[in-house]
Amino acid sequence: MKRVWMGGWVTALCLVLPALASAQQGTPSADDVATVNAAWVEHDLQFTFMGFTAYYSCDGLRDKVRWILEQLGVRPGFKLTTRGCPRANGPESAPGLRIVAALPAAASPGTAGQFPARPRRVEFRSSFTSNNLQDGDCELMQQLRDRVFVPMGAKVVADSTRCVPHQEVMGAVNMTLEVLEPVRAP
Repeated sequence: MKRVWMGGWVTALCLVLPALASAQQGTPSADDVATVNAAWVEHDLQFTFMGFTAYYSCDGLRDKVRWILEQLGVRPGFKLTTRGCPRANGPESAPGLRIVAALPAAASPGTAGQFPARPRRVEFRSSFTSNNLQDGDCELMQQLRDRVFVPMGAKVVADSTRCVPHQEVMGAVNMTLEVLEPVRAP
């Protein structure tokens, strides 16, 4: 009989697989998460970006914030209006937005337009290869967290975002938020 030595791989798999199975059993699926009654709550916010590292044109800021809010799950049809934009194009020193957008929030009894919703985590991570969120967006994400996400009712679950003024730090954006999302009918 010929024996084949598989080395440490077999041993490693024998140690890791039970741990992975147990970790997966401890993670509830989307169907296991309790639902709550929610309603869309519209917010009208003024946001002015003040950065040391990255600069945005008004259109660039609007497009970046649009993508971020879509990831967060705001109700379709939200409005972003630029302000403080004296230049026709190019970076601005303090571009601003008026944000009119709605997120689901837990509804009190008697609130009109209720629907079932459940918590959903949204992770924002910068990446050198990402076209949407880059390390230079660090200051933007910190300012959005404090002046847009939290006022709109998003809960900051984890945030190890590391911004250094006038420098881009690899992997600078690392933020997890929790929002309510409507439960889709089966």
